[in-house]
Amino acid sequence: MFCGRSLAIALAVAGGVAIAGCEPTEPQAETAQDQLAIATIQDIVASPVSVSLAQAEPEPAQVNQAMAYGDQIRTADQALAEVGLVTGAVFRIGGDAALTLRPSQLQLDAGQMITWVEGTASDPVEIVTPAGIAGIRGTTVFVNIADDPAAPVEIFSWEGEVSFRLVDDGEEILLTSGEQLFVPPGGQDIEALRQQVQPLDRATAQQRLQNSPLINGFSQPMPTRDAIEATVDTLQ
Repeated sequence: MFCGRSLAIALAVAGGVAIAGCEPTEPQAETAQDQLAIATIQDIVASPVSVSLAQAEPEPAQVNQAMAYGDQIRTADQALAEVGLVTGAVFRIGGDAALTLRPSQLQLDAGQMITWVEGTASDPVEIVTPAGIAGIRGTTVFVNIADDPAAPVEIFSWEGEVSFRLVDDGEEILLTSGEQLFVPPGGQDIEALRQQVQPLDRATAQQRLQNSPLINGFSQPMPTRDAIEATVDTLQ
């Protein structure tokens, strides 16, 4: 008796006669998901972490699982997850986080995330939040959306330049290494927000670096860790 590709050919010729003891072929849906994949789950720390693939119901996430545009990943409690995109960007999410993959965009609806790009991404990467849109270029940026919908969204550049703009305004605010911005919900004046950009002090940044689960809670160190530490050293 023979199985595998040779058996598949034989069955096709014979009209599909079933022979016991042979493994079924992989579902076509999995092949389609792989063909559409634009991201891969690279690490999972604790549970629960779930994914909703192709608009389906949430299911437990798995390391090396492929994701496509429109797919969503969620974490809860102390869970953390890391996802790498084919563009070269990587993000980590934690807390009660919810993120949806969009073309050239990471839509963060809740929770915390840290995102970085080594070198130059093949496509621009934007982080869409309820308060506005952050753009990253070869940088490491932290975003925090609190559980309270009335609380401001925090944008913090660990290293490099991060742009921020309101959803209905094309004018940008630029954050450089070590600078932080809190954006309240609702309509805002871009000039007033620009005046609120402030650098983090060194002591606070060092404490955050040492205590951050998104930076320290994974099996592999962040490749931009040295650049982050260099930024902290320059703060006052």
